[in-house]
Amino acid sequence: MYRKYKNLLPRWVNSLYSKGFLKKIMLEILFALGFGIIFGLVAGLLPGLHPNNTIPIILGMTFLFSPLTASIVLISSGVVNIFINFIPSILLGAPEDASILSVLPGHRLLLEGKGFDAIKLSVMGAFGGVLFSIAMLPLFSLFIPTIYDFIRPYIHFILIPVVAYMIIKEKGFDKLIALIVFLLSGFLGLIVLDYSDAMLFPLLSGLFGLPTLIIAIKSKTSLPKKFEETKEKMKLIKPITIGGLSGILAGLLPGLGSAQSTALTQQVFRDGDKSGKNFLVSVGAVASSDLVYSLFALYLIGNPRSGIAVAVSKLMEIGFNELMMFVIIILISACIGLVLTLKLTHITLHFLRKVNYSRLCLYTTIFILVLIFLFSGVAGLIVAAVATSIGMIANYTNVKRTHSMGCLLLPTILWFAGIKLI
Repeated sequence: MYRKYKNLLPRWVNSLYSKGFLKKIMLEILFALGFGIIFGLVAGLLPGLHPNNTIPIILGMTFLFSPLTASIVLISSGVVNIFINFIPSILLGAPEDASILSVLPGHRLLLEGKGFDAIKLSVMGAFGGVLFSIAMLPLFSLFIPTIYDFIRPYIHFILIPVVAYMIIKEKGFDKLIALIVFLLSGFLGLIVLDYSDAMLFPLLSGLFGLPTLIIAIKSKTSLPKKFEETKEKMKLIKPITIGGLSGILAGLLPGLGSAQSTALTQQVFRDGDKSGKNFLVSVGAVASSDLVYSLFALYLIGNPRSGIAVAVSKLMEIGFNELMMFVIIILISACIGLVLTLKLTHITLHFLRKVNYSRLCLYTTIFILVLIFLFSGVAGLIVAAVATSIGMIANYTNVKRTHSMGCLLLPTILWFAGIKLI
């Protein structure tokens, strides 16, 4: 490849290549990419694991890596994880915070024999979110400091009408149930997140993942014998744009995460999107653009906005050249994540056809409970039990399960409003 284009390259590039510098750098980057992809793949497939769990491992191995190599490992693992994580989230109902609401329409499509469609739409949204985020970088680099300072104090004024609209849209007596679910999950979120961030996993697992798994076990849910892959054409620009903008806000503003932004975008598609397909696309876009701009924030506002971004900031100074390197790594990782996820989805669906689905849900539930105990002890199991009880209310009534997002929305609203209850 090099010899073919040698004459087209500048002399200094050929000089570096002849001295072995470029070969060394390219091998180092490829090694880091491969390492990061493996970390992201494993963390994405195993319910309850997240690239943040691998950060101490990677930082602990810095004696093997240069700061650049370690940063590439962290970034590529985070990007690949965004894509891979949709497999356990949708097929098993075991989501992370970035994809918790994808469980709702995604699991429904799975039971209709359209599990591949659900994941394909989500990863297409994620890939579109990456492209949208990078395309918006020149524009946002001009206005971000002003927008950041202006919007930051008023986030609660945006969230309060959204929450009110979510509840009012319910019918009759369901409004009261929705309010109860929102407040119960919200106060639980206030208590446990004030206690420890380690409780986020049992909190979200209890509210969203475990109820779905328990119902599947109890009702002895079985999957369709045949999974379809529809060729329906969709207009992706709107859900990607809405999800991308929401994710960018989540990636830049403190206190506003991808889960909160996903709840905002759901209100846009709540009416007129009965299948939930547009929403799945937007979920993917929110998750990827949130991660991308949490990294870009290192350059734009000098403030890391995710665990991975914090780790990268400890490894190296971020200037324009480093930012451009990150853009390339993100694009390559997103392409690999997209292909890997679609291939693995085919394999996973083929496997699911041959197993007892309710029994698999039982094993997944046990695995999640074991992880909760390992990560957060007995306190985590108690939180998961209480959260599951609240989550079951929404599952056994006619209200939307998204009201359980109060666990994150209420603490965010109170934090921006300057109200401290605990």
